[in-house]
Amino acid sequence: MRILFHAPGLAAFRPNIDLPHLLGVPATTTDTLNGLRATHQLTGNRGNIIHAEAPSKIFYKAPNLSAFGNLAVLQKTLGDSFRIRMAAQFDIIIISMANFIRPTHDGATLAAALDALDGAIKFIVLGAGLQGTHKLRDMMPGNRNLLAIMNEQAAVFGVRGDDTAEWLADNGFGNTSVLGCPSLYSYPQSILAIDGAAARAKGANADVMTAGHLALHKNKLSIRGSALVKALKGVNASYVMQDEFLTYGDLADTPFLYHEGSNTCQPAPVNSFLSGRGKTPVNFRRYYYFTEAGAWRQGAMRHDVFVGDRFHGGVAAMQAGVPAVFLKQDNRVSELTRFFDLPNLTITDFNKKGLAATLDEHLSHDALERMKTTYRTRHAAFSSAMAAHGLAVKTRIGATDTSNRPFTPAKITGPDTSNLAEGEQPAFTELDNYIIHVNRPPDTREVVITFEAADWTIDRKNPLRRGFGEKFLIENGYAVISVLTKTVNWYRAPGLLSFFEHPQFRKFLASFDRIHSYGSSMGGYGACAFADLLGCHNVVALQPVSSLATDLVSWESRFAHGAKLDWTGAYRDAATGITTPHAVYALYDPDWQDARHTDRLAETAGARLRRVPVPKAEHAVPRYLQRHKLLKDVSLMCLRGTDHGHIASQIVKRVGGR
Repeated sequence: MRILFHAPGLAAFRPNIDLPHLLGVPATTTDTLNGLRATHQLTGNRGNIIHAEAPSKIFYKAPNLSAFGNLAVLQKTLGDSFRIRMAAQFDIIIISMANFIRPTHDGATLAAALDALDGAIKFIVLGAGLQGTHKLRDMMPGNRNLLAIMNEQAAVFGVRGDDTAEWLADNGFGNTSVLGCPSLYSYPQSILAIDGAAARAKGANADVMTAGHLALHKNKLSIRGSALVKALKGVNASYVMQDEFLTYGDLADTPFLYHEGSNTCQPAPVNSFLSGRGKTPVNFRRYYYFTEAGAWRQGAMRHDVFVGDRFHGGVAAMQAGVPAVFLKQDNRVSELTRFFDLPNLTITDFNKKGLAATLDEHLSHDALERMKTTYRTRHAAFSSAMAAHGLAVKTRIGATDTSNRPFTPAKITGPDTSNLAEGEQPAFTELDNYIIHVNRPPDTREVVITFEAADWTIDRKNPLRRGFGEKFLIENGYAVISVLTKTVNWYRAPGLLSFFEHPQFRKFLASFDRIHSYGSSMGGYGACAFADLLGCHNVVALQPVSSLATDLVSWESRFAHGAKLDWTGAYRDAATGITTPHAVYALYDPDWQDARHTDRLAETAGARLRRVPVPKAEHAVPRYLQRHKLLKDVSLMCLRGTDHGHIASQIVKRVGGR
């Protein structure tokens, strides 16, 4: 595969010489911080080299036929021949982005280059992210145009998290896939080998690497920088600069302040300079500035842990197998740590806990295993999304990691169990018509099998999307098996039954004390229809639909598309699938057609059917309960077997006359 990587992945000057086969050169050695300006401008914020080099590390490629390059510069240089020559030289373009969705970024030149390609070559966007909370009208016209082109023309418009995807969808850019940041996929073995034991053992004496925002504003240390200094007061910490030195005035011209061989600054002058511009004395043990990613990873290995609020500073540490705790001070860090389940807390909470307690909690065995479980799912789904466009991910999760298998893009009729111990289950399985996510945090004894709804707002092209209720169920102590549909198929498409009946999956289910099912509308049908087969104890069906077979529910007229599916054969009637559960909770609007479906379920379940009326909800029970901040509480009460009369009274009490 001949790949052009549009990203500032290398801090090397490009020769402006009209000869082939020449390589760029690094900057001449400097001993001042200002001497770094020229090489800094090659990549901008040094965190860029962590995410920008990642795609070139991740994918199989023809190394002598692939290159880093700037599309805007190439278009300017090649002129009218740009489109033809790019298509002749490369098979695909991979664009690694970061937090470019912000008012200060102008994407006009990149937009013009992509527009000039006019579909001649496929391009993929990775890592696109939103910085802050802004209106689309706040963006520069060039950036708005860039978003439109990426949304319309990219083979994959990969964004880093759900917040960015939702903002883009709200503004008319709905063709996104939530894939996280590519920098997390460069070194999976390092991430899966992370162990917090050494850092926890050292506690308050741990050697910490940090990064943040020690920039000056009007000759005063920034608010975020001051907060980090206060949080790490008394901690044995080294600080990694990314672009702060650009604000340091005359200090940056001090001879011999910087030693390029070790990528370090003399700490005493920098500490004194910053202490005089803030309220808290600054006393970092070391200061680093890295000109390439490998040195950054090696520097991280001198430390026990990263604790800071620069996301790619933490990723650099994780790439070297060093644990990281992220201090989330903005939406960028919050979105990515949430997506990957990375250890995180606010700087306020860190101040309250202190270093030792933070490490004990966030680097515990359970916390890191939860992170690794999520990571395996994200890595597998990322690999699948790329395979669909001919890109093979080189950075695999190895066979020696017996807790999971690397995902294979080939379609399968059951879980790939060729390298699993008995009773284990892959974190990600793709069937012809379904995707199955399995998330089992350590020591969980109950599992909830969730079925997603027919909601047309669900991005069914995104294999990384969370299942129905997945996040809050995990947070409340349940393992979760999420059943996702590739189309609105009402669980009538083939493949799912074979998966549920597969011996390996049956053994996996048998390892739990209790099994429950959970879904809404179409998902409510699935939760009921397969409840007996799955051995469910409690079934929670919001606005359940019992069937769309016209001979069974001739009065149902709302789901024309679903009614056209094949409703013959097994599991056509959810009412016949609930003969064994201990309880079936049906939450529905009694004045809506869902009440008739509930009556059908009652014919089978009898007293085991627990009716929970939700007046005025219509066929939007989840949204209605969510609006009144009831969805999580009500769902948990059902799963825990709470009396349905009590649940109904709680809804009335909370909603009242609203």
